[in-house]
Parts: sequence; C-alpha cells; structure tokens
Amino acid sequence: MRAITLLSILLFSSSLSWAQRNNILQLEIQFKATPTLKLAKALSKAYQDQALWYLKAPQFSYDSAARYFDKTIAALSSNEPLPNQQLAEVYFEIAQNMKFAKYKVFGTAIEKAKQHLYQLPEHERPKIVEYSILMFEAKASPAVGNGELMVKAAALIQNDTRPEIQARLLGDKGVYFSKTNSNYNFAYPYLIQSITIYEKLDARENAKAMLEIYNRIVWHYNLKDNYDSCDVIFKKQDALILLLNNPPTTTRYLSFKANNLIRRNKDNLARPLLLECEQLSEKYNLTRTEGFIFNTNLQGVIAFKEKNYVLAETHFLKSLKIAEKMENSKSSEAVLNHLAELYEQKGNYFLANKYNKQHQEVALKIATDNSQKSLREAELQLNVLSKQNELAQKLKERNWYIGALVAGLFLLGLVYRNFRLKQKSNQQLENLNLTLATKNDLLDKRNAENELLLKEIHHRVKNNLEVVSSLLELQSAQIDDPSVQSAMLASQNRVHSMGIIHQKLYQGEHLAAIEMQDYFINLGENIVSSFNAEGRVKVECNMPKLILDVDTAISVGLISNELLTNSLKYAFAEKEKGEIKISLHEQDTEGGLVLKISDDGIGKPADEKAKGTGFGTQLISLLTRQLDGTLTYEISNGTIVSLYFKRTKLA
Repeated sequence: MRAITLLSILLFSSSLSWAQRNNILQLEIQFKATPTLKLAKALSKAYQDQALWYLKAPQFSYDSAARYFDKTIAALSSNEPLPNQQLAEVYFEIAQNMKFAKYKVFGTAIEKAKQHLYQLPEHERPKIVEYSILMFEAKASPAVGNGELMVKAAALIQNDTRPEIQARLLGDKGVYFSKTNSNYNFAYPYLIQSITIYEKLDARENAKAMLEIYNRIVWHYNLKDNYDSCDVIFKKQDALILLLNNPPTTTRYLSFKANNLIRRNKDNLARPLLLECEQLSEKYNLTRTEGFIFNTNLQGVIAFKEKNYVLAETHFLKSLKIAEKMENSKSSEAVLNHLAELYEQKGNYFLANKYNKQHQEVALKIATDNSQKSLREAELQLNVLSKQNELAQKLKERNWYIGALVAGLFLLGLVYRNFRLKQKSNQQLENLNLTLATKNDLLDKRNAENELLLKEIHHRVKNNLEVVSSLLELQSAQIDDPSVQSAMLASQNRVHSMGIIHQKLYQGEHLAAIEMQDYFINLGENIVSSFNAEGRVKVECNMPKLILDVDTAISVGLISNELLTNSLKYAFAEKEKGEIKISLHEQDTEGGLVLKISDDGIGKPADEKAKGTGFGTQLISLLTRQLDGTLTYEISNGTIVSLYFKRTKLA
C-alpha cells in the first residue's frame, strides 16, 4: 500500500514539475519582451514554487532549490521600486528551508527578510509576515534571551481570531517556551490548545507546524514515561510525514521516533528506523545535518547496549567527526559523553578521561552566555598569571639552591668573595620578591574583576527571571479563569522567590551563600503584596543570622514561598487579620536546621486533600526529598509546618 502511495506521489510530482517548467518558460519569454513588475512577481512566484518542489522527495536537491531561489531574488530585484514584501517572504522561505544547504544566502537570509520588510511603511507591512520573521528569530536563538522578540511578535496577531492564526500563535508559544526553558509543564498547555485547533483544519496546509508541535508533545510524554500516548501521536505523525515528503524532516522524525523506542528498550523496532534514516541521508546528501549526527549516535547507543564496543566506537567517532565539522556543540556533547562511558566500560581509562574532560568543556560552553564568555577570558588570564607565579617560585628556589651551593664551595678559602656573592644573591631575591609582589597585586585585581563578573551574572539571571515574571503577568492578564490566574500568580511568586536569591548574591559579599533572615523578610513582603494583604496579614521573621549555600537556599525559598502562599490563600478566609511567623534555627551540632512557618488561621489537618491543583503540595514534597529533609504539620490555633534538613558546608 505504501509503495502505491509513493508511486502516486512520484507521478504527481513529475507531472507537476513539467507544468511548472512550462509555465516558467512562457513567463520568461513574456518577461524578456515586456519586463513589467506584474510579470516579475508572477515569474518569481513560479521560480519559488520550483525551488520548493526541489525540497521534496524523490527529486530533492538543495543545489537545484538554491538555483531557483537565486532566480526568484534576481527577478524581484530587477524592478524599481523593489517589491519589498515579496523579497521579505522569499528570504524567510530560505531561512526556513535551507539550514543544511551550502548556500551563501542562508547566513543572512533572516536579516535581509527584516531589512526588506521594514522598508515598507508600517501600515503596509503584512502582520503575519512580520510575525513569522520575528517569531522565527526568537525561536531560532533562545539562548540569547529573545523573550522581547516573542512578546513583540505575539502582540501583532493576538487579536486575530481566525482559527489558523490562533493555532499558530499558541503553537509557537509552546515551542518557544519548551526550547528556552525546557519547561514542558509550562509549554504543554499551549501545545495542546494549538494542536486541538490544527486537527480541525486542513492537514496538508499545516503539516510542518503540526509535526513540530507533535514532537514537543511527545517529548513531554517522554519525560513522564507516558509511552502509550507517544504511540498515538506517532501514528498521526506518520501520516503527516507522507504529506510533507521532505527528506530532512523525514530523517529527523525517524531518528526522533527511534530515540523514543530506545528509551523504552525496544531496540529491535528502533534499528530499522535508524537504517532507513541513514539510507535517506546518504541518498539525498544529508550526512552533515543534526538529524544524521543524532541517528549515527543512536546506532552507537544500541551497539553499546549490546556490548558490541567496536561497532559502537565506530558510530560514536563518526558522529563526533561530523558534529565537530559542523561546529555543533550540542550534538558533540551527547557523543562525547557516550564515548567516555564506552572507554570506561572497556577499561581504557586514558581515553575515558580524555572524552569525559572534552564533554565537560563542551557542556560548559553550551551553558555559558556572553557574560560567561568574558568570565572565561578572565579565568584564562588568571590561569596564565598563576603559571607565571609558579615558574617564578621555582626560579626563586633554584637560585637559592645555587647560591647556597656556591657559598658552600667558596667557604673553604674565599670568604670575601662568598660574602659578595651572598650580597648579590640577596639582591636577586629582593628583586624577585618585588616582582612577585607586583604579580600578586595583579592577581588580586584579576580576582576582583572575576568577582564583579560573577555578580554581573547573578544580576543578569535576576533580570531574566524578572522578564519571565513579566511574561507570566502579561499572559495572566489575557486569562479570565480565576483558577488559571491563581496558578499564574503562584508561578510568578516562585520565579520571584528565586530572583530574590540572585539579587542577594550580587548585592552580598559572599557569592555562593545567602543570609536567610533578610531573604525571608523580602520574600514575605513580596507575597503579602501580591495578595494585597498589607495591613491585614503580618509576617514576622524570628531567627538568628544564618547563611545557606545557593542550592539549599533556592529549595528552602521555594518551599517557604508555597507555605506562605497557602497561608494567605486559605488560613485567613474567616478572619479579618492574621499573623504568620517564620523561624529558622539550628537543631543539633551536626548541621541540622529547622524551618518553622506558622499562622493563627483556621488550621489545615495534615490528611486534608490539597486544594487547588495540588501542584504546590507536589513541589513541596519534591523539594523536601531533594533536601533529604522531613516535613511535619501541627494543628494548634492555626497551622505549624516544620521542615528539618541539614546544612551543606560552604566551600
């Protein structure tokens, strides 16, 4: 049946191409005789359709597509004034479709699309074209932090009620949030709303967008080990793949599906998918793509699981070689990790250590931003200076031994000369000490600069968290459901509780620890303010000045945020005024601490079912386990919650 379907597609594609070429030939003759703007637009549209035709199997060819894209641009650029809207749309198509082609135009395509779009007066710019370009740019480089671009793009079409527009907006938001935050719980509702609308529309026109959204939903189910739901979606994606008929998309999907099966220990089902992906990649010259790297890596994973170390090593090294040629750090990271595990299993600890170190370096490179690049440069300078000091110290020791040896040799009869030599040696030591003192001053200066850079990083993290909080507030303003608004407010408070920690880090003297009394005061004021409870509920912090490491402080802060929120939402429902007390004290000599949060509200039995969504209760439980702590509830003229945990020693 599939062979008949593919044959039908082949015959249809062939006839379509002949019709397109005949149309192009006629338009070229007319345009050569009468080069009008109308004919230029018609000819460029025909060229563009032909370029897109070459991006489908079985005639797939990046080179042919690039040739017709060049003709499209040339036809549009031959007129004055330039048809900027059409040029913007063409460059956007290039940015979308030519990522893995060796095509000189691709590198600047999105910038040229923007340049031509903004040549148009604001009232003449098609909103959907501007939205497409801005959202593509926001999703394409999430590490830079393009939240502002995403918000700006969404504002252009958020009032457009057409189903296809709303489906696209919701889907793009879901994809953006899943890429930037890897927060699938936050992105998942957008993805589900989007695909629900898309499934009611024509799949042929929306296949590419639907496939991407399904990929994100499947990954959400992966994280929850909900594999039955994955299989349901894979069946839908199989139908979309036939509609798209695009080899790069097909190879990426085959690897993605194989990865899912490998996670489920169904290697026998994954292997034919990987083989099909490899054959397609080689047939259509797609061996320098992220999909091919991923596919080769997965074949190595299967071989490694089967303890076929020779085959696994071949696949991993092949995958790494392509990733390094493409300068694809993300792909290199996974392969390097597998190579380290492989050589450790084989007992080759030298290579295991080598690839493990490379993996750590690549992982660090991915995790850092532009500020951290500056920090790495400073650290590099610090390492060089440290080596210089080490060399100077060795030189000092060598000179001292030489001086002592010379003194001993001349002690037999050359006392005077020995005295002069000792004077000279002392002078050398004095000069060397002066040099070392200068270099130590420079080292102190570098340390101060590094500390300033670390504070700047914490400052930027705090600012980014404020952006996330603002995005949540903007989204909340568009929601009428009180329960959803409550959930959004809770999320804002969680983000803010983490933001306070990074604020304290860059404002404080210690860059790896938090003084908790001041933190709790700020946290309490923020949460009371968010519930408009000033003057009605008083938050009192009674504790000595205790310092916690950053990781522990974040977990304790999030738990406190949930408990304070619960008190403000439920404890004072029948009271006009109330009081919440927070205390943190040392419990024992082994570093044990007890956090107590009590209120004089109506009380909450320990076995009472959680109100609301229950997410806060789950978060408290998860964070308590993460701290290896113990949480207890006591009902006595209100609710007292006690958390026992051990303090982590500071470096």
